[in-house]
Amino acid sequence: MTTTLRSLVTSELLKLRTVRAARGVLAGAGLLVALAMSGAIASGGVPLDALGTDTGLRLVLEHGGLPAILTLILGILMTAGEYRHGTVVDTFLTEPRRLRAVVAKLVSGALVGVASGLVCALVAAVTATAWYAAKDVPLDLGSTTAMRSLVGIVAWQALYTVIGVAVGAVVTAQAAAIAVVIAWVFLAETAVAQLVVELGRWLPATAARALGNAPDAGLLPQAGAGAVLLGWAALLSVGAVVATSRRDLT
Repeated sequence: MTTTLRSLVTSELLKLRTVRAARGVLAGAGLLVALAMSGAIASGGVPLDALGTDTGLRLVLEHGGLPAILTLILGILMTAGEYRHGTVVDTFLTEPRRLRAVVAKLVSGALVGVASGLVCALVAAVTATAWYAAKDVPLDLGSTTAMRSLVGIVAWQALYTVIGVAVGAVVTAQAAAIAVVIAWVFLAETAVAQLVVELGRWLPATAARALGNAPDAGLLPQAGAGAVLLGWAALLSVGAVVATSRRDLT
């Protein structure tokens, strides 16, 4: 990373530290993980007799990826939010080379996503430990299954934040960008995945679940899902660079 790019990334991270949204996402993400995992176990969504199996552990830990929707929205705020408040002009006056400015936001988004993912992975590990002990079920968080799930949680959130940054740079109307991603994740892609399973597994939200090591049949292998989600993030990032470089701010 060049000195200039490092300075831009530092500036972006400083911006995030001065707004409540970033702190709210980190706090809300951890709380959401604890509530989702506790609800799944307490309600019997993950049967007691399955908790000690690899499949049961994957079912429990996959809830650690749910807050990725929050980091996806935070990524949108990092770019579309600047257009909404007019600070994008100052950003591009500070760094007229728009490619570098967009790349700095993408890198910053990835770092924020990793931070949120680490928080969620830690909360997931602690919550699982507490519930497994309460149910008197053995738990080995150092197992391959557990580690793959926890690493998948971090990667899921990092890539979702990058995707959010890219979407916000393409769809600069903040409310519209948020509406688009929510509609896609919870409505459009879900419908496609249910109607055409072979196509759905290659779409971003479905690939993200597989990256989180979800045990559902029909999903891509975890490594393949990670490559697919990375491909989506890269494709949208290129779109963000192209759209930003051609956009007239006047």
